Amino acid sequence: MNVLQARPPTIPAGGVQIMTEGEIFEAIRSGAGPDVLPVASSEAVAEAEAAIGYPLPSLLRRLYLEVGNGGFGPRGGIIGVRGHDFWSSDIFADITESAEAFRTASHGRRAGMIQLLD
Repeated sequence: MNVLQARPPTIPAGGVQIMTEGEIFEAIRSGAGPDVLPVASSEAVAEAEAAIGYPLPSLLRRLYLEVGNGGFGPRGGIIGVRGHDFWSSDIFADITESAEAFRTASHGRRAGMIQLLD
């Protein structure tokens, strides 16, 4: 009789477990906590991408659209795209504003950068 057993994920010799984007998404979604905000609109995400000049990484885009528009993650949560109601960074209200400021900054910041945490 063949018996299939579930095996724990293989961890490389360096001790770091490699997770897929889907596994990372599920880990964040399941541990989002009580402060997670309602999801972002696709229009707000598109506006942020236009301000940044690049598409958001697929995982971050999916988190905004399917988990919440900020309020999850380390240090009280990441900053959302426009339309979030959580809190503002001391510097930027949302990642669209941070991208616009970084694009015009004269002190070494570059176009395409955003601030995700305060």
